[in-house]
Amino acid sequence: MTQPFRTGETYRSTVLDWVTVTYQPDHLHICSAKKLETISSAVWGGGFGHADAIVNWRVPLTYRAADPQAMMRDQLFIWGYAPERTIGLMTAAKLTHAALSEEEGDAFRLLACTTAGTGNAARAGKVARTYPAYQCGTINTVLIIEGCMSQAAMVNALMTAVEAKAAAMQDAKVVSAAGELATGTTSDAIVLAVSQHGFAETHMFAGTATTIGDAIARHVYQTVCEAVRTQKEE
Repeated sequence: MTQPFRTGETYRSTVLDWVTVTYQPDHLHICSAKKLETISSAVWGGGFGHADAIVNWRVPLTYRAADPQAMMRDQLFIWGYAPERTIGLMTAAKLTHAALSEEEGDAFRLLACTTAGTGNAARAGKVARTYPAYQCGTINTVLIIEGCMSQAAMVNALMTAVEAKAAAMQDAKVVSAAGELATGTTSDAIVLAVSQHGFAETHMFAGTATTIGDAIARHVYQTVCEAVRTQKEE
């Protein structure tokens, strides 16, 4: 695991030689040389789709927008990225403290990247206040996998990742405004991007008892813990 952007601006994956992550003061740009099948809760490009780039945009804690999708689309044009091939996330967390982790395993290769701001930490099922508009604070996690996964396994992978995030938050003793152990923040987002080639086998499941699910859980847990732990550091 590493936090490369505390000292540098470019990270080239060691297990996915076609993936590069670049730091800019206002965003991280994850670039893939391959078209990826995606599922995400992203503000731009969410749901099922295809992309070869993922952007994590840092916005102020005071950020408010009546139409965050239009705002993201316009910003992608400003940066020179193709909106139709890009997934867009927003965060108020420090991008310099993004935590990355990688692994080559059983018919898969995996890269996890997490940024974590916890100012609006909450415990699912006990949120004291809800909002009609988009809010930022946000734990954003990106998982890029070389390998083949069914769509059901991709959904399963998201479940596993969210469980790992909640475990990391509780083990890090992050608390909500009500003083309860948090399971996340009120505006978390996740992206899973899969190559759908590279190995003969297709993963049909991605729960914690599977090799791929175990890897997803460990790397999400580790990157969330690291990003949360260091967020207040310089």
